[in-house]
Amino acid sequence: MRRPTSDVRQRETRRLFGSDTSVGRRRNSSVPFSNVRHEKPRYSQDSETDFLCDRAVEFMDSGDIYSIVAVELAEHSAYFERLLRYHRGRGCIRLPEFLNAGFSALIEYIRRGSTTVDQGNVYEIFIAADYLLVPKLKEQCSAYIKELSNDPSTAINLWVAGRPLHWPEIGEMAFQKILENFENAYLSPEFEQLDSKDVETILMDDSLNCKSEMAVFNAVMRWLAHDPNNRTADALSLLWNVRLGMIRTAEVEKMKQNEQLKLVPEYMNILTEWPWSIYDLMSKLTEAQKLKLAKPRFPHQVLCVFGGWCDGEGPRAAAQIFNPRANTWTLWTEMGCQTQSPVYEWMDQLSLPDANTKMEVTPANTGAESSNTGKSTVGSDAPQPEAKPTPTLPAGLYTCPQRLISARETNCLIGEIPRRVYAGCVLVGNRVYLVGGFDGTNALKSTLCYDFEVDSGWYEISCMYEKRYYVSVAYASRYIYALGGHNGENQGRLDTAERYNLDENLWQPIASMNRVRSDAAAAELNNRVYVAGGFEGRRYHDSAEYYDTEANQWTLISRMHSPRGGISLAAHGGYIYAIGGNDGNSRLRSIERFDPEQGKWEVVGQMSRRKSNLSSAVLGDDIYIIGGWSDEPEAGILSLVERFDTKTRECSTIRMLTFPASATCACTLGNRQLTTKYVEPVADRHELAPMSTDDSLPVLRPGSPGASPRQLNSTVHTMGTSANNADYNLNTNDRAPFYVEAFIDHPSDYAYNSEMDFTNEHYFGSEIEREIEEEDEEDEDEEDEEDEGGRRETEEHWKNQNKPEESNVSQAMTQHSSDIGVQLNPTPGVFAIEKILERAPCHPSI
Repeated sequence: MRRPTSDVRQRETRRLFGSDTSVGRRRNSSVPFSNVRHEKPRYSQDSETDFLCDRAVEFMDSGDIYSIVAVELAEHSAYFERLLRYHRGRGCIRLPEFLNAGFSALIEYIRRGSTTVDQGNVYEIFIAADYLLVPKLKEQCSAYIKELSNDPSTAINLWVAGRPLHWPEIGEMAFQKILENFENAYLSPEFEQLDSKDVETILMDDSLNCKSEMAVFNAVMRWLAHDPNNRTADALSLLWNVRLGMIRTAEVEKMKQNEQLKLVPEYMNILTEWPWSIYDLMSKLTEAQKLKLAKPRFPHQVLCVFGGWCDGEGPRAAAQIFNPRANTWTLWTEMGCQTQSPVYEWMDQLSLPDANTKMEVTPANTGAESSNTGKSTVGSDAPQPEAKPTPTLPAGLYTCPQRLISARETNCLIGEIPRRVYAGCVLVGNRVYLVGGFDGTNALKSTLCYDFEVDSGWYEISCMYEKRYYVSVAYASRYIYALGGHNGENQGRLDTAERYNLDENLWQPIASMNRVRSDAAAAELNNRVYVAGGFEGRRYHDSAEYYDTEANQWTLISRMHSPRGGISLAAHGGYIYAIGGNDGNSRLRSIERFDPEQGKWEVVGQMSRRKSNLSSAVLGDDIYIIGGWSDEPEAGILSLVERFDTKTRECSTIRMLTFPASATCACTLGNRQLTTKYVEPVADRHELAPMSTDDSLPVLRPGSPGASPRQLNSTVHTMGTSANNADYNLNTNDRAPFYVEAFIDHPSDYAYNSEMDFTNEHYFGSEIEREIEEEDEEDEDEEDEEDEGGRRETEEHWKNQNKPEESNVSQAMTQHSSDIGVQLNPTPGVFAIEKILERAPCHPSI
């Protein structure tokens, strides 16, 4: 098929990015490129290089002719270097017409070192640079196109147009942007114009970035509403891409209220009976859809937490990575990594003794804030708002034990972090920097660095001038700032500050703060470094100040509503959030924020517990509040993690840390290509670890002592994927549905309450462990037999031995597996669900 001509490409470009389209803030802007040249020696003029004299280029269709300086083209273009070598002055060089539109800009770029590129000509220049092998120009055009594709409408247009116009690189770049900005992309008019196959391609992708599967459902309903008469037939196949296993019960209720769903009665019936309708749903899905029904999508951002002070252990050498899509923490230590089991709210309903019984719990969050010291300041004179009532939440969300159930051998070295608490950390690009801290004995002046992309381990860079723990750390304008802290000596709390130059690997002192501050916190906003709260040795501060990075000057701002030491600071949406802390009398629940435009602090929320020495990081529109220490009864060091929604101003509790920790530091890693490397997706588990939070216990791994291939295969077979793919004819993409995997492996994890649990793990666990033992013994006996007859005799013997005894436990196990309809020996990769919930003890009809 003939490639589109230049006129066709220009018309298509004008259609996509002309004055009648919305492409963002650079519609009429232009970006000059700087001079980027290859470090190659220029050719000297002699008999060997006479082919590099001036030449003429003619375009085939139009006959347009350009005069070129051959030596310059050959220096920057590998295409012209080879072409001119063999052309040897035989008339004009003829090029295809589709290069004509971008050729003049390419010549200007080579001759002058720069050219003007805007959205009207960037695609033509990109094609010319790609075809003629000018890599630097192509790279800069790609970066500009990537910036343009941040606009969802532009990204969709590029993706659709990239296929017929033979722009595979641009099309793939645009598609990744659609996945990354999906929650904005599906609201654009261009999304409504897509055909059903394109919509399904987007919705089925594991990398789709959506906070909840409700966004996928809403996208289908919006697409359907645009043309219901012609699209109803395709709506059901698109709705199968909504991963109902990841939907919360409250979200299912919202889905049923959508008016457009009446056009798809089959799906409405599934939702009406959910989760009891799971058998009907499984019978309608393809094998690929079954495998993804409750598979978390890959996260585009993950939360990284380093170190932590533990009871009885002191500073701990560990890193914890949170996967917000699977709602699981992965613990990294020098021994390897372990990942928490997933929790599905709808699984609680399947194990309730009575589905009509509604039970609720209310966390202790009714205490009034009592941190106003009565100082005559701007902040403390403001009225204190009353504590908001805490919304009640389903009890099932709080009853799952914190078990680590999977582990794997890995080359990732992030867990080999030295012991360090009361440090600060920042992420710059793909590198995280840990500054200062305390190792259990000494205050530290060292700075550690870890490159997530290279993954070569932790290494030290230049040291600070002073030892600092309880230090406040922030990043701004290519500098890392270390503020205040304690140097480990008597009267060692500091008001000094210094900053690290990333380009020169050098720390340098800067102006001292207006107050002595240890146990404070820092954050960057609008190229200013803010620091708030802290402790000076006698009293806690309610003051705050910012550093002007250009003037090297500190300026005090209005006071907070409460003094806060052991505070955490986070910047988001143009505000600075101050979270928790100690006011000298008690720990605080309150969250307040500073508005730089108004110059005032405002209390905006409450946490579920009073706490200090916590850490925080921003994911999307949420601030995650991690660990800490609480002075509430029977609290102490916390494993509690809360998510503060900056839009609704509400706090909710999420999955707890793998171990209680205070004095941690946290950051957010936002590169999707790297996040999947450090959070083990639940779908990719292929090994089992002991059901314990003790990472020192032995881990079942291939090749480890006592882990025979049969033992591993039996364990993994139950999970729907095999450690030995040849035995089961599986590839690494074959997965079992998660709800069955979770239910079979650890049914008690998903029980509503251990005292009312009809899914006791002994019904499964004991029997499966006994069968694995017998199978392992069978293997050993088979190896000892030398002749075929002996092997057949042994197999018959163990076949009889494997029959379950008619004990009460065996009968209960058999009856329970029949009740929930789970086949204990499933076909590889796909679980057969035979009679699910027909006779389940928690079915509403019983």
